[in-house]
Amino acid sequence: MKTLLKLLLLFSILLLPLSVKAQSNQIIDIHYFQNNLCSSCQEVKIFFDENLKDREDVNIIYYNTFDDLDRALMDDVLTFYDLSYETPTVVIGSTILQGSEPVKSYIESVIEYYRNNSDYSDVVIKIQNQDSNLSKDDIIHLDDILNDDELVYNLPIFGPINLKSFSLLLGAVFIGIIDGFNPCAMWVLIFLITMLINLKDKKRVWILGLTFIFTSGIIYFIIMMAWFELISFVIWMRLFQVIIGIIALAFAALSIRNFWRQRQIDIGCEITSKDSKIKLMNRIKAAIQKKSLLYAVIGVVAVALTVNIIELACSAGLPAIYTSMLAYQNIGESQSIIYILVYVFFFILDDLLIFAIAVITFKVTGISNKYVKYSNLIGGLIMLFIGLSLIFFPQLLF
Repeated sequence: MKTLLKLLLLFSILLLPLSVKAQSNQIIDIHYFQNNLCSSCQEVKIFFDENLKDREDVNIIYYNTFDDLDRALMDDVLTFYDLSYETPTVVIGSTILQGSEPVKSYIESVIEYYRNNSDYSDVVIKIQNQDSNLSKDDIIHLDDILNDDELVYNLPIFGPINLKSFSLLLGAVFIGIIDGFNPCAMWVLIFLITMLINLKDKKRVWILGLTFIFTSGIIYFIIMMAWFELISFVIWMRLFQVIIGIIALAFAALSIRNFWRQRQIDIGCEITSKDSKIKLMNRIKAAIQKKSLLYAVIGVVAVALTVNIIELACSAGLPAIYTSMLAYQNIGESQSIIYILVYVFFFILDDLLIFAIAVITFKVTGISNKYVKYSNLIGGLIMLFIGLSLIFFPQLLF
């Protein structure tokens, strides 16, 4: 009997390493969605050939988005993840990577994660099989896989920076507030409030004033969403990253230059000429003096549209850069909408405060030149950092 027990124990010990080896030898499917015209896709293909092609623990499955069936499958996958179309796209297990830089940087970590976890589940296969048990709870995000150390970059001058500590929400709040201190729109708001207060009709003042501010916010939101959708298609192209970086540096130089010039004098808005300002003031007067409240509202909406076009030309760098950062984070359209709404809210917050104080006290109080001046400096430094990151350290913004 003792001999039999010893044999069973020995047999169990011999089986133990075999079971461990079976788990480590698990073959991981890599679902790779690409198209033949995508230069970034070719980069990833070369990377796969050099690093993964001869490995026995991975199996690369190629999909061509020019093929109707493959594109339909990709659409279903992106719908499941609530993401926009982008190539290259790689799905491993229930983790998705989009763009050549994330794929090349993090695919080894993702493969290693699934090799060492028994809960390996293939989302693409489940979608193909129309598995009713598939749930968004199955999604394992890249941040859940990466260690904190993998998200730390040691940069010259700045030192170690942890990407997880960077908050898109705080970015929306901070950059939105800085963007709100815009001399090209502030003078229009002050003039509008001055004209409204002279009406001595608080109800009409509230309606027309809030119409102007919220219309400005809605227009700004639409512009930022359009910019976000455009960038989402091309953000991982290296050439586009460099172009956006150069634009950011140009706006940084302009903002810092304006700060330097405003040390002694108030240069105001340089986008609009004196004649343009007079025409805009006349349009504001004509709008608010209409007897019909409906026509007055329509007139104020038209003025807000004009002002936003001017304002965007004055500070297009900040919203463009922030939407670029959202596209880099690859968090999906629904979450991006929330962040852009937060940005727009804080963008119009200073206008709301100035307007509310003016209506309650019947005294117009604007933002002093001192605050506008320093907003130019802070905004310029933000764009300088982001521009340099896009050109030399794009991984910082992923």
